Amino acid sequence: MSERLPTRVGHAGHGDNRFRGHSVLDTLTGTTPYWSLIAIAVGHRALSADECALLDALSAAGCAADPRIWPLKAVRLGACYGSTTAGLVAGLLATDGVHGPRTSAACAQVLCEVASSLGDRDDDDALAAALEPHFAVRVRPIPGFGVAQRAVDERVAAFERYRAGCGLAPGRHWQLMRRIEAIAIRRRRTPVNISGAAAAILLDLGFTPAQIHLPALFVIVQNLVANAVEGAAQAPASLRVLPREHVRYVGPPPRRSPRAGG
Repeated sequence: MSERLPTRVGHAGHGDNRFRGHSVLDTLTGTTPYWSLIAIAVGHRALSADECALLDALSAAGCAADPRIWPLKAVRLGACYGSTTAGLVAGLLATDGVHGPRTSAACAQVLCEVASSLGDRDDDDALAAALEPHFAVRVRPIPGFGVAQRAVDERVAAFERYRAGCGLAPGRHWQLMRRIEAIAIRRRRTPVNISGAAAAILLDLGFTPAQIHLPALFVIVQNLVANAVEGAAQAPASLRVLPREHVRYVGPPPRRSPRAGG
């Protein structure tokens, strides 16, 4: 007997489709912003227009499409035969680890655990004590913190300027993230990066850590798309073959097959 797999994500019907229980015809079309659809897709509530605008600003601030960034190099490699789809898929796989949106999910988990451990005692000494187990780890103590060769992540600075300019009060998790950043800079010289900022913003919008991975991906996916398009258009042959001068063979010397000797 085959196993039945129930779904709650959608149903294609005659005359109307259902998406997460919503009527596409009567409820979603023309009234629901794209960010709200993403929120609904991951099991969250619909977002307000102001909340969607906040994520729009975060996405704009997150633009860093320099192909020297290594996950974007993977996009270029995937697209080098002329396929934007292959390039995008390669980039999605390259960011599915410590250098991508999963970092936001991991950071969100840390923020929630720290907030829970503080309880009613929310002073700086208690926060430092709650973070101590993370600083005991030598590599990547806190996900979402650390910026290569720079004192600040320009993407976070751009979003902070937008938020302050709009007079938007920082949310509870954003404030906690900034307090952790101050300690992280003193202890490890690791300011918050865009992954940590996205974690705090999404938590303040009510997303759970388990829901954050994919929305965080959509915050930065425009960088992958830009490189997939340009990489496929260029389709450089130089990325398809490793130059012989950079290859060194280590192994038995070449030999002639006895059969080839006649």
